[in-house]
Amino acid sequence: MTEAEARVLSVESGHAWVEPQPHSPCGHCDPVNGCRSMSIARLFGGATRFRVLDPLGVTPGDKVFVSVPEGGVLGSALLMYLAPLSGLVGGALLGNLAGEALAVAGAVSGAAIALFWARRRAARLKGDARYVPAITRRFDPALSPMEMPRRCRSGK
Repeated sequence: MTEAEARVLSVESGHAWVEPQPHSPCGHCDPVNGCRSMSIARLFGGATRFRVLDPLGVTPGDKVFVSVPEGGVLGSALLMYLAPLSGLVGGALLGNLAGEALAVAGAVSGAAIALFWARRRAARLKGDARYVPAITRRFDPALSPMEMPRRCRSGK
């Protein structure tokens, strides 16, 4: 499981809007820059609010842990990166049999078809629990930093 701390901004029926909270480096990933999952999130940090499942019934202002199953992250990455790349290469190879111009057209067509397929597949998997982040537990302020689990929150 990939896990991150977050603050609840608002709640809806069965869902909550959360804002990820940076945390201090734990030393397991990178003692200088901290957790790599938070570093990656900052790189693509256009969105600062995320809608997640709320099975616990949290309230605005709560600090929580949000988790995504590891297989879901890997599956999403494969779907969004490997499928279009495979379509591009496959289309180029097929088009190359008929000439260079058709290789370019085949590459573009293969990538477009793969992107269309990936988008349809993602729409079907939208509600699948393996791909939807969810609140797994509330942050317990009674625990001091020394009593917190030593496991890296990114699942490593």
